[in-house]
Amino acid sequence: MEILNTIGTVLAGLLMLTVLVVIHEGGHFAVGRACGIRINEFSVGFGPKLFSRKKGEIAYSVRALPLGGFVQFYGEEEEVDAAYEPRAFNNRPIWQRALTIAAGPAMNILFALLLTVGVLVGYGDYVPEIVAVEADSPAAAAGLQEGDRIVRINGKRIDFSMEFDTASIADQQEVTLGVERADGEHSFVIQTAPDAETGKARIGIQYTASARRKFGFFEAIGLSFKWLWLIVREMFAALGGAIFGGKGLSELSGPVGTIAIVGESVRYGFETILRMAALLSINLGIMNILPFPALDGGRLLFLGIEKLRGKPASRKVEGYVNFAGLAMLFLLMIVLTYQDIVRLFA
Repeated sequence: MEILNTIGTVLAGLLMLTVLVVIHEGGHFAVGRACGIRINEFSVGFGPKLFSRKKGEIAYSVRALPLGGFVQFYGEEEEVDAAYEPRAFNNRPIWQRALTIAAGPAMNILFALLLTVGVLVGYGDYVPEIVAVEADSPAAAAGLQEGDRIVRINGKRIDFSMEFDTASIADQQEVTLGVERADGEHSFVIQTAPDAETGKARIGIQYTASARRKFGFFEAIGLSFKWLWLIVREMFAALGGAIFGGKGLSELSGPVGTIAIVGESVRYGFETILRMAALLSINLGIMNILPFPALDGGRLLFLGIEKLRGKPASRKVEGYVNFAGLAMLFLLMIVLTYQDIVRLFA
């Protein structure tokens, strides 16, 4: 039974990652086709072909390894004479090539926004709520009550629990808290008191970060941008800690770890699946737009250089740079995969 659960976990993880990559490649495909760029193949998966059908000049295929997909544009990897095929990728205007490349990450970001709106409307999110007010505390003196939902701290809007941190109260003599009750929003100015043990400022409340609140459709549209920004900020904080903070790669996951986490999320219900898909989709979109060789952002950087120079960079130079970037990514994936496997067995 455990083996079947493991196989199911792996397959679920692969399926979600494949869907997100196909959405990414679908962005390239749709915009490239709209720009008149000739497309050779749109494939779901890699490796040997399991199924292929040609419609017009485009081959649509399903391949054996469910690890994503790809779009093959004619003239993307090789120089094609414009007189021979003006629709080749390398012969299209720079703005059309840039739009086609940027469309992949843009589709992932858009998909993440749509998923987030669905989560906020259908399930809501966690908000900070006061569960107890200590007697004779600054909070009690100010008038805070059990059940108050914290929506502002020192003027800053708080919509989600991941924004609220009691550390923002420490070392302040005065804190302004905005709370929401059944009759609307109330604001309280609270004089903090030092904790007898730590000496840090406190106001005398206990709160939960797991109170649920659902959002209206139009409210969710606006807050989906904020929710995803908070996720992206945490992502870059983790990367910054790994690269510059001395934490190394121990807190990062590779393909195996990602598949395990995604597959595990299936066991916790549809809400968790949606949240995980939104998280992975925004990660895929943002990471791909970074100006790193072999990624979409790196290709956009070369197009920017072409625009400034008035002519494209040498195919050989671009190939070497992309190869070096790809080699670095593969090396990183190998290290992270080894780390993932060690964690799984541990």
